[in-house]
Formats: sequence, structure tokens, C-alpha cells
Amino acid sequence: MHSEYMLKNNTKIPIENKIDQINACIEFIHGNAALELVSITCDDIGYKTPNFTTSGIFHLHGQVKLHNELKPWCVILKIIKPDTAEKENSEHHNYWRREALVFESGVLRELPDSIYATDSYLVEEQQDGTIWLWMEYIKGEYAYTVEQFSYIARQLGRFNGAYLKGIKTVPDHEWICRAWLKSWTTASRLYAPNMEAYASRISTDNERSTWAWYQEFLENIDSAIDSLQQLPRVLAHQDLSQMNMLLVKKEASESQLMLIDWQFMSISGIGEDLGKLFGVNMSLGIIPSDQYIRFQTSLYNAYIEGLRDMGWQGDVGLVRYGFCISTALRSVWEVPQFFSILAQFDDEPNNTKLKERLNQLDRIITIHKQMAMEADSLKLHYHDKALS
Repeated sequence: MHSEYMLKNNTKIPIENKIDQINACIEFIHGNAALELVSITCDDIGYKTPNFTTSGIFHLHGQVKLHNELKPWCVILKIIKPDTAEKENSEHHNYWRREALVFESGVLRELPDSIYATDSYLVEEQQDGTIWLWMEYIKGEYAYTVEQFSYIARQLGRFNGAYLKGIKTVPDHEWICRAWLKSWTTASRLYAPNMEAYASRISTDNERSTWAWYQEFLENIDSAIDSLQQLPRVLAHQDLSQMNMLLVKKEASESQLMLIDWQFMSISGIGEDLGKLFGVNMSLGIIPSDQYIRFQTSLYNAYIEGLRDMGWQGDVGLVRYGFCISTALRSVWEVPQFFSILAQFDDEPNNTKLKERLNQLDRIITIHKQMAMEADSLKLHYHDKALS
């Protein structure tokens, strides 16, 4: 490629030292080495809630000349970094190198065709200990409606069903997490607010009820987590927040589901990814609080349809159990948040934002309680044989 180009770097990363890497990415995109680089612009995407192991996400774009015709190019650069010592362990739910290893392994090229992933162009170890992931830029839309979320749930069912039916083999790389929720709940309890500090503030029957329920829930949490290991195993994404799911329009066909950010890739129980989809998007406020039950019903039904699409005729009770318990386990983060904000609200009774957040958390915890109760009754139904 020609060496004269315009460079506009709107970030602090030394992109001017990465021209060879940019050229290599552009050759991936356009499939032709006879390109002339015309311009480079580097922007910080400004992702507001990055993972602890994410240093930054950047959008590189510009133009190249091919046969005297200007063509656009776009690349996403994600920089990942070491964090705490626990995240050096490949069994940790947030093992910091995992996404780099996902890209290097080629495992995303072997996914069932109900789910798509971005192409990886380069995985680059840096002298400062970070890793730069150069990947495909994808334009898509985020899900908001119950119909869009249900479409995603059905694709998830097809995705999981392909492994259950043996159409695809679950990859066996040692760096894929084997007990994602066990690791996540342990970390969440470690970093959540200390609830004991708010015990004296409890005043209403609802608060007392939530406190008592949560104490009992914690007493049984180990057996609940262990029971997930008895469910049929599938490959899972485990980070299905709205930002990581893109609905990409294809000509003359329905949207394709593109999942990004495979940092939490795991081998999980059936229904776990569905619980993450439902639970995290309640937490983030994407699912409106007056539509929790509607989404819960529609997502579950769509997921079952997806499993059936692939020919899986297994026991839906196990699916329901995985869905219920994986959603309910999110209470290890939500309940301490609830009591922490309750204490703040006692000190600031006119703070409407705190009041809204309290109401939202109360509704979410109500769902958690109901789904935990349903999981308990399902466990009794199986007499602990299938789930112990």
C-alpha cells in the first residue's frame, strides 16, 4: 500500500505506530493487496460500562483507493488488560485472556448457523502487557421489543439445541469456563455492599420478607449452583446484555443474530443463557418493569421453540429449572444493592432517582423470589436425582 495518507487520531493510543496492522486488516476486508490507503480516523467508542479487563474500545475507519475508486473501511480495536490476580485463572468467569484465546482458536467459525460472530483480523500481544484485538466492524440494531427479544431467545434455543442434538460438538478448550455462575456469584458476593450494615434500617413487612428470603436463599446457594452442573451441557455466551446482541439485516431474509464480546464463553447448563438474557436486561432497565412477566413467558416459549426446531425432544422441566435458577441467582447482586439504596433513601427521602431505582429492584427481586420458588418445586419433582 502507498505510504501517503491522512491520519486523524482522536484518542491517546499510538495508532500511528500500527499502520502495518491497519493495512493487514484492510486486506482482510477487501481481499486485495493492491490497495492504496487514503485516510485513517481513530475514535474512542466511549463504551460506558466496560469489563474490568477492557482497557478501551476504538473505531478505526477511513478510505482506500482500489482501481481508482474510493472505498470505505472500518475496524473495531478492543484492548484487553490484566486485572486482579483471580482473573489470571482460566477457571474464573472473567479470565482476562479468554476473548483473545476465543479469537485465536477459531472456535467462533464453528458456531451453529443460528448465531453469528465477528471476524477476528489480528490478535496482538503488546509490550505493556495488554492485548490488542483487531476485529470486524458490524452495523446492526439493538433489541428493545418483546418480539425482538423473543427472536433472540429462539436463536439461542437453536444454538443450544445444535449441541444437544450432536449437530455441533461442544468445544473442549481448557480456557472455556466450566462453572460460570459459580464463579460469578462468588465474585458478586465478594464485591456487593455489606448488607449487615443496613439490617437495623429494615422497617416494612416487604423489607423483612426480602431479608428473610435472601438469608434462606444463601443457605442453599451452593446446592443450587452445583445442581446446574447436572443439566445437559451446551456452549454459552453468558453476557447477553443488549449491547452485545446485534440484529443485522440481510438482503431478502430476516435479521441475523450477531453476538459480540465472547469474554464470558462457557460450557453451561441448558437454560442458563436464557436466564442471563432475561436477568441482565431487567437489571439494566432494558426490559420495562411493567413487562417482566410478558417477557419472561415469551422468552421461555421462544427458547423452547428453538430447541424443538433442532429436533431436541428432551425434558422441558430441566430447561425451566436452568432458566429459573440462573435468573434467581442474580439476586446475589440485586438484593444487596436494594438494601444499600434503601439506606441511602432513608437519608435522602426526597431523592426521586433513588425511589425509582428502589421500585425497580423490588420488582426484579419479586421475580427472583418467584423463580427461585419454582426452581425449588422442580427440584422436588425430580427428587434430586437429575439435579443433585
